[in-house]
Amino acid sequence: MLRTLLRMEQPFYIARHEEAPLLKEREAFLEHLLRQGTSLAAARIVAWQLLNVIRILKLTQLRDVWINEIEAAAKEWTRQQRSNPNIRSYKHTGSYFIYVAKKWLRFAGVLKLPATPCIRFAGEIADFAKWMTDEMGLAKATVRSRQQKTSLFLKWLSARHRSLAAVRLRDVDDFLIFKGSNGWSRKSACGYADALRTFFRYTEQRCWCKPRIAEGIISPRLYAQEGLPEGPEWKDVQRLLKGMKGTNAAALRARAVLFLLAVYGLRSGEIQRLLLSDFDWSSETFTVNHSKRGGSQKYPLQREVGDAILAYIQKARPQSSCRNLFLTLKPPYRAIGGSALWKITNRGMQVAGIQCRRRGPHSLRHACATHLLERGASMKEIGDLLGHRDYRSTSIYAKVHLQQLRRVADFDLGGLL
Repeated sequence: MLRTLLRMEQPFYIARHEEAPLLKEREAFLEHLLRQGTSLAAARIVAWQLLNVIRILKLTQLRDVWINEIEAAAKEWTRQQRSNPNIRSYKHTGSYFIYVAKKWLRFAGVLKLPATPCIRFAGEIADFAKWMTDEMGLAKATVRSRQQKTSLFLKWLSARHRSLAAVRLRDVDDFLIFKGSNGWSRKSACGYADALRTFFRYTEQRCWCKPRIAEGIISPRLYAQEGLPEGPEWKDVQRLLKGMKGTNAAALRARAVLFLLAVYGLRSGEIQRLLLSDFDWSSETFTVNHSKRGGSQKYPLQREVGDAILAYIQKARPQSSCRNLFLTLKPPYRAIGGSALWKITNRGMQVAGIQCRRRGPHSLRHACATHLLERGASMKEIGDLLGHRDYRSTSIYAKVHLQQLRRVADFDLGGLL
């Protein structure tokens, strides 16, 4: 396998690879990388770095290797490279050594990491998350958010050497007051109060705490429809979409993503979950699995959006067994993540010169809803497009252009651009 990978190299270089220890183990790892979609050029670099890893770690056979041993070896490797006249920069020398060593040794099953410290209440938090998923049917993002909020409270409680059995309603109040006095907004405190109310309903069912705590948790008062939706104006969105002109993989992917966010107001999670099979090109429709209300919904495929997606699939989407529509740009190829979607939106707004405090995918969702309201679409039509479970979720946009509610016109998705 190494001879195939290094066929362009000199014979002495190939011999060096074949004579080094752990040949079969290195070949198995390189084959794994190639199956994941790693390019031949990148695999050759990894093969070369593996020689340095086994030399500095003195590996003649596989053994358990601790992470601190790898970090020490990386420092030695960096020190050796400083005497190499062909090396112009040492910025990533040590980090790449650690990256290759960890990835190979983890693949071989011999990487040893320090034991994760036992976190108090970890079992209770895990049970709470399972209950929210299985019994309440909440979306993953909601479950994760409430987990994080509850964990912060339990960490605060643990620092005061209190148990769940001894917790009182006053403890929850003290926590919210303490956080409020340290910069939390009313909206943030309200979100934490809601999460803790749900948590204590569950703990009361399990008899882990005293009864009636959940019903006593009072959220900070929020005014009806407090705060305006924050998103760019539609003329700025149009400029953003028209400015997506690149032909490389990143630009084609970004163009398709931004069109879906702007025209359909999809959530970040809905973009991440889109599959190739969700698109019916013969009927020019596609299906979205909604994040919050659950279930799927079919949408007409607007022409410009369809063209952008087809261009991405045909010219930029890497060959992969992963069936998600949008994949990472580098191997191992997998579904695009939320942080990548935020970077795409933020970068696009920066290039277009759009001044907006909120620069993530959700800002384009707000822009889409506000634009529909300006065109006279009804609340139900906007809610249907956005996948809202309750009309009150849509009514927040009425605060922006209240007078437009008196004009209700036929909803025409094709006239958005």
